[in-house]
Amino acid sequence: MGIKQVTVNDKAALDSAMTSYIAKGFIVANRGDNFATLQKQKQFSVLWAVVGLVLCLLPLLIYLIVYASQPDVQVVEIRIQ
Repeated sequence: MGIKQVTVNDKAALDSAMTSYIAKGFIVANRGDNFATLQKQKQFSVLWAVVGLVLCLLPLLIYLIVYASQPDVQVVEIRIQ
């Protein structure tokens, strides 16, 4: 599991970056005065699995390989410089 680190200049930029990641589906795991740690669980898309099954088995297999290669949890740590 790799941690993506984002550096911002001030508290307003920290709040803005947090809002941006929350809009992408991340949740706040830890919050301090000068940092925030957010995480997002990977999600299996039944829609894409069904589309792959209907169209052809090859897209389904490709999707399953891509899904399996993703980390279980994405973590972003935002710090004030």
